[in-house]
Formats: sequence, C-alpha cells, structure tokens
Amino acid sequence: MSSPILVGRRVRLRPATPDDAPHLVRWASDADFAWLQWGRGPGRFDDATARAWIDRFAGAEDARLYVIEHEGRPIGFTNYRDHRPKPRSAEVGIGIGEKELWGKGLGRDALGTLVRHLVDGLGCHRVTLSVLAFNDRAIASYKALGFEVEGVERDAVMTDRGTFVDDVRMAYLAGRGRPAFDPRPVVLEGKHVRLEPLRMEHAPELFEAQSEDDIWTWLSEPMPRTVADTEAFIRRALDLQVRGEQLPWLTRRARDGKAVGTTRYLNIDRANRSVEIGWTMLSALGRRTPVNTEAKYLQLRHAFDDLGALRVWLKTDARNERSRRAIERIGATLEGVVRSQQVVRDGRVRDAAFYSIVDREWPEAKGHLERLLAR
Repeated sequence: MSSPILVGRRVRLRPATPDDAPHLVRWASDADFAWLQWGRGPGRFDDATARAWIDRFAGAEDARLYVIEHEGRPIGFTNYRDHRPKPRSAEVGIGIGEKELWGKGLGRDALGTLVRHLVDGLGCHRVTLSVLAFNDRAIASYKALGFEVEGVERDAVMTDRGTFVDDVRMAYLAGRGRPAFDPRPVVLEGKHVRLEPLRMEHAPELFEAQSEDDIWTWLSEPMPRTVADTEAFIRRALDLQVRGEQLPWLTRRARDGKAVGTTRYLNIDRANRSVEIGWTMLSALGRRTPVNTEAKYLQLRHAFDDLGALRVWLKTDARNERSRRAIERIGATLEGVVRSQQVVRDGRVRDAAFYSIVDREWPEAKGHLERLLAR
C-alpha cells in the first residue's frame, strides 16, 4: 500500500526507500544520537541492517517509515507501527539525526504532522510512544504536542553502558486538551536574572554554585561533594518533572551569565490551580541582590498572569529566619506553622512555616515587587 507525502509547516515527510540507508547509518553512528534514541553506543545500523529495517516497514500493513526533509535534505526519520483500526490506535517514533538542528522545533513539527495524519487521515484516537527517561528535551517536546505521561517503567531498558534506565510511556488522545493550569518548561527572563529549564548539562556550573555549606543548612539532602552528586540531584528533579510533579530551573545572573543557583515549582496541583515555589538555593553571588527578588517575581508572574494560578505557596524551616524574612519581603502571608512536617538530613524533625499569595492579592504583591526592583 502506498504512503502519502505528509507536509508540515517546515518539514516534509516522505516514505523511506532503500536509498535512505546511508542516512540512517550516519545518524546512528553519532554517539549522542544513539544514546538518546536507544541508550546504545554508535553503530546500531550498518548498511544491510538499515536496508532490512526499511524493507520491514515497506512490507508491513500496520506500519510506515518516513524520512523527514527540511529545506530539501533528509534530517531524520519518523514512523508509526502497530496501527490497529478497531481500537483506533498506533505507536510512533522519531529521531532528528542532524545535531545542528536539535532544539529548532523541527522534530515537533514532524511528529505533529504524523499525528495529524494518524488522527485525521487514519482515524486514530490514541497515539502512543516510548522515550528514555533521561531524554528530557524530547519529553518536553512531546508534552508540548499534547502527549501526556501515563507511566514510567522502571529499569526497563538495559543500555550499552551496562546500566538500567527508565522508559517513559506517553500518549496523545484525540480531542483531549491540556489542563487549563499546566506548568511546562519555559525560560523566564528579567533584567537581573534568567531562569532556564534545568538540564543535565548544567551539572558542572550548578555544582560550583551549590558548593557552600551555608546553602544546605536547612535542606533535606546532603551537599553534593562531586559533579556526579549534582548530576544525581538534577536527575531526581527531572524525574519528578517527567511525572509532572515539579518544574526545576537553573538560576543564571543576567549581567554575566554566571550560574548562581536553582529554584523550582513543586507540588503542582492542576485541578486546583496551585503550585509551590521551593528548592531555592542561591550562592553568595545571588543572595542579598536583586537576583532572588526578581526570580520570585518571574515565577509568581508566570504562575498568576500566564498560567492562571489561584494560589502560590512557599514553605521553609520554621527556624530559618533568613528565609522567612525573604519570603515575607516579597509580600507572602504566613498561613501557619506545621509541626513535625519533615525529617531533614541530620535526622531532625523540623517544623515548617507555610506562606502564600492568592490570586486576589497578586496585583498588590506584583506592584510591591516591581517597586522593590525599580530601586
């Protein structure tokens, strides 16, 4: 059965032919591509294997393989398989092989084009995919297309590095829109600070920014002693982002691009349009400067003005006077002290002071923060 050419905004999907085998071989020979795509080392395909893979799709009734073209040249591939008319479902896969085009939105355009074909052309209601849990950029891109995480298969894939990794299962349901309140990775930028979605590649500079005992005094985790420790810290945060529970940022000083810490949304409550701001850590370079004030302002403004939050809250150890004064300074209201709220790293059971700003208070708090920053 012939396959149509599918046209997106910036890409074209055409059926793969045996002549495309050299492209597949070249893409699979790149170490970064092979790792993010399959958790394998380079060299997954030789010419014969690539041709056999193309032939298998060509002879299937329930699957198709497309080459993604951009500006007249092949840049990657996408496919669907296990197309089942009765349950109206299919599974998809995608890879952009040209690394210089990563992060340009071309993969999102290509996958969106394929999903539209499956839904509008073939009548699919449910489209699924699997992605390795450490492929954070891909997961964010799939979420932006309307795919939702349905589960994480722990240690589901054995990599060529001899480690198990989690596999994330996602699905797109036709006609199912995103929640009205749905925080997603986004850059928040002001005059003094830039909040960037936290990535694994930030580990060396975040390790440097976190290497002060004072930062960790009130936190539940021990201070990282190596870059590998910081990588593990970031991975835990990103795993929670995959599940939609948290949204971490790297805090970067605007004037020189220096990483000075991290912060995040956590306890994301989509149904009740509520979110906590927490895990805020700043090095001495960022404390008692406009960096912290503006970072909170950007997070609050994004939550209330962009996402429509009803409530944004913060908590801190009840004994942490510096943190409590900083929270009060931005206009948050003390709601109370929760006793024995958490066991922290030294085994102590802490009481926590809870603060919040609600939507009806935001205009006044926003003006207050803008006046502080104007100074």
